[in-house]
Amino acid sequence: MNILVPQSSSESDYNDDNNNGICDATILEANFVFVRSLSNRIRMERTIKFQTSPTEKVKVYIRLVFLKIGEINTLKEKYAADIFYQARWQLPPGHQKISRIADYNKDSVWHPQLYIENVLGDAKEDVWRYAETNSDGKISVFECRRVKGVFIENLELQHFPFDTQELSLTISSELSELEVDLVEETEELSSVNKQSFVDEQEWRLYEHVEMFPKVSTKEYTSSRDRHPTMLVMCHAARRPGFFIWNIFLIMLLITLLSFATFAVSTDLTQNRLQLSFTLMLTGVAFKFVVNQSLPRISYLTYLDKYILSSMVYICVVCIWHSVIGRLHAAHMDKLARDLDLKALLCFLTTYVLAHFIFGTWIYQKSWGRRRLMKRKDEMFKEKLEAIIQAIGKKDSMLKKRRQSIRKPTSSIIKKSFESV
Repeated sequence: MNILVPQSSSESDYNDDNNNGICDATILEANFVFVRSLSNRIRMERTIKFQTSPTEKVKVYIRLVFLKIGEINTLKEKYAADIFYQARWQLPPGHQKISRIADYNKDSVWHPQLYIENVLGDAKEDVWRYAETNSDGKISVFECRRVKGVFIENLELQHFPFDTQELSLTISSELSELEVDLVEETEELSSVNKQSFVDEQEWRLYEHVEMFPKVSTKEYTSSRDRHPTMLVMCHAARRPGFFIWNIFLIMLLITLLSFATFAVSTDLTQNRLQLSFTLMLTGVAFKFVVNQSLPRISYLTYLDKYILSSMVYICVVCIWHSVIGRLHAAHMDKLARDLDLKALLCFLTTYVLAHFIFGTWIYQKSWGRRRLMKRKDEMFKEKLEAIIQAIGKKDSMLKKRRQSIRKPTSSIIKKSFESV
């Protein structure tokens, strides 16, 4: 079809003949509408050619295994991992059975178009598919992916260094929620391989894996479609021993030394203040060292609160020494000595009580979350035993599927396709 393009005319011609200008504008608008409709039709034809959408919503069952978890970088809020995840679905109505093995690995065959949202940079990924026939004669297609890369994780550091972190993966689909529904696999459990955990000295890894379905929108497209998303996460608890012995204990000793300044005579105020200021500057230098281990966050961690409260405590002691100095200057030495002894007892009592409250709070909040993770591990083991007993009476096809973490050989796939 030929597109009409108006011939250019000079400004004088346009002023002489206004009707021709209106006609030219009408032709331009018609051509623009035609070109836009033609481009939309071409884009639609390409989409249909690439993949035929099912006539009804397809349930895709997701299973994920954390094969290896590498370094968990608290400062940059990311972690490295080698994962395997499997998607299982039944062929949608209207899709014919494919007899050749290689055809299932072609993009022209319907698949849920899964990808991981929170991967950082280019990850190494292997993809393969195969099919099995169920007991009811229906065909189930399996898409297996092994991904090795670095993943972004927004760490919640309010309880640092007694925190328990969620190491999550966000699996999403390019199709809308009207076409695909991502659900957790029921025949096999997702799991974590603890033996290959790299940061075992710094973290404790839990065995259970949790899945939470949700929906999301694509910010880089103009479409308002909502896409199904599956949030898969495992949990790791930080081992706080390093921070307890190297930061908490050192800061405790620095603060306790502030009580030694009360041994200096009340008439030597300058000596008392000199010692207190030295301890105060030591605490400030210690705070700068701690900041190098944390990202620039806008809230205080437990470690920050402890160090800042210790510095405030030393600052209060400095102020008290100044008050004692003023009493000595007013020739009230006996009153100064009596008040100084009472203040020392008050500071000691308050300091011990504050540590008791702080320890109780950590036990209730931070260790309470760790106890919850242990209970979830026990529930995971019970669920795993129930599934093993349930599938014990079935054929060995599921055992072959468990070995699909490694890319299956053509002979194994061929046996599976012969039954299709």
